[in-house]
Formats: sequence, structure tokens, C-alpha cells
Amino acid sequence: MLLGKSTLRAMGMSILQEKDDIFLDLKQKFWNTYKSGLMYWPFVQLTNFSLVPTHWRTAYTGLCGFLWATFLCFSQQSGDGTFKSAFTFLHVKESGAVERPPEK
Repeated sequence: MLLGKSTLRAMGMSILQEKDDIFLDLKQKFWNTYKSGLMYWPFVQLTNFSLVPTHWRTAYTGLCGFLWATFLCFSQQSGDGTFKSAFTFLHVKESGAVERPPEK
């Protein structure tokens, strides 16, 4: 298969959002997202097969898949496909929560 599932999803989302260049997100974020996946999934599988009991492996992989899908959704909306952008987003939200004025 020449195009992967994530490539087709990115193109499909661009079509649904009626963007002029459906390949723009793919051009901008593919390599960063691919490298992030190369850092994430081997670690997930290493811990899955070395630390997680056999009867919990499916649930653990499902949870990790959910976290990865959440990262991909964030990356589609406002990130650049790197984990750094996701952690920066979380840090900004935390500091914003602390700086709120007290309610009256």
C-alpha cells in the first residue's frame, strides 16, 4: 500500500475541512508525527511485553492507543506533530489555571 492509514486520514480531514491544499498538513506534520511515533510505540511495546501481565496487555495497548489518538487529534488542530508542542500546550494550560483571579 503506497499510502498509509494516517496519510489517508490526514487527507480526508483536509477534504472535510474544505482546505485549498489537502496535502498541506501532511507536508508540514508527517515527519514530525512519524518521528514521535517512533519514540512512542517501541517504548509502549517494550513495557507491554516486559512489565504488563498477560491478561492486561490488550487493555494496556488500548489505553496507549487512546493516548496516541488524543495526541494525533491535538496535533491536527494546533500542534506541529511533536511531543514538545503537546507538553508546551499542557504547561500553558497549567500556568493559566494558576493565574486566574479569585471569584467574587
